[in-house]
Amino acid sequence: MGYSENQLRSSLTPAVSMILNTHYHSVIMKNPQSAWFIETHKELLDATFTMTLMSIIEALFLGPSDYEQYLHTQEQEGFAQGAYTAEIFGDHFDILLEMSKDLNLTAQNMMFRTIEALVDDSANRLFFYNRLMESNWTRFTGFAQGYLSNKNQQIDNLHEQKIAVMGQMAAGMAHEIRNPLASIKGFAQHVNNRLNEPEIKANELRAYMDITIKEIDTLNGLVTDFLMLSRKGDHAKNSGVVFNVIEVIHRVNNIVNQLILSGDIILAVDYSDETILTFGNASQLEQVFLNILKNSIDSFTACQGRIDITVTTADETHEIMLIFKDNGEGIPPDKLKQIFDPFFTTKQKGTGIGLSICKQLIEMYGGQIRVDSELQAGTSVRVTLPWVCESNERVEGGLLNAQ
Repeated sequence: MGYSENQLRSSLTPAVSMILNTHYHSVIMKNPQSAWFIETHKELLDATFTMTLMSIIEALFLGPSDYEQYLHTQEQEGFAQGAYTAEIFGDHFDILLEMSKDLNLTAQNMMFRTIEALVDDSANRLFFYNRLMESNWTRFTGFAQGYLSNKNQQIDNLHEQKIAVMGQMAAGMAHEIRNPLASIKGFAQHVNNRLNEPEIKANELRAYMDITIKEIDTLNGLVTDFLMLSRKGDHAKNSGVVFNVIEVIHRVNNIVNQLILSGDIILAVDYSDETILTFGNASQLEQVFLNILKNSIDSFTACQGRIDITVTTADETHEIMLIFKDNGEGIPPDKLKQIFDPFFTTKQKGTGIGLSICKQLIEMYGGQIRVDSELQAGTSVRVTLPWVCESNERVEGGLLNAQ
């Protein structure tokens, strides 16, 4: 045959480590992200790539039937590896895909040189070249198909989830809109009937119309809430301004005190500075705080309880921390995980969108909201907001940069 099979195998086998080192070096030189990926996952990459290259070398010397079976196995193993890779390296798959493609080229070039040096007959060299390229391509194709299959499944799952959420939204909207619509229709019919009577009572008709207008306002508020829930709200960022959180707390305190009809509920506010600035929309933040406090009031049994609001700042993180703590009945652990889900509610007449919108509004301007609760002990809501220090505040493009 013009070559020694043992000599060719023994020359190709030690070339594997050289192939990998050459490959890693070229990838590392491309960008810092690729370098980080190799450094972090080098042990796993070494094991996977070495096994693949060694199997390709052995395939060069298989008989026809064994080689056909090898190609079939390579495609299946590549598919499984691609699906597994998409699962654990989904965020970095572009790097891994590029690495696999580059590895094929590096391996082929270096192995071609070894084959050319040891195999004299051109027909034999062409035979090995073809097998080498076919084995590489079969593995890489299976790998890519496995990845795409995994991603397609993820896309299908996301689509199903999206359809389910849309169904929930439609059901929630239909339920919440039906009652105001029924009221509007009923009072419109009353007005129509009264207009057919000999004596028109203006005050009665005016009362009916006032109720109708109120119900229309309720509908408008519901639609606004649903729109707020369904969009990212990125456009609203540019409408933000720097404002004083303490002033918002004062307004909320006054409003909530009007809602507390007895002295059995105590609302206490504690803060050290009269001016604590943040960036965002004061009206939206007011609605968030009111929603949190109304939930606390609803959690009290026999209308008794205490709500404590504390406002502090952290110099090291440039954050404002607001804690709303009540001693209400608390939230069960299984339900606590769902409180920010759209349309999830523990109230008989709740819409289940209040906390979802609160979370969206807080996060829109770079804040966070967290809820901790214990049954029969109470609930604590922690809200963090970016803190604009008075001495060096800076707002760029609608987003806060406090340094």
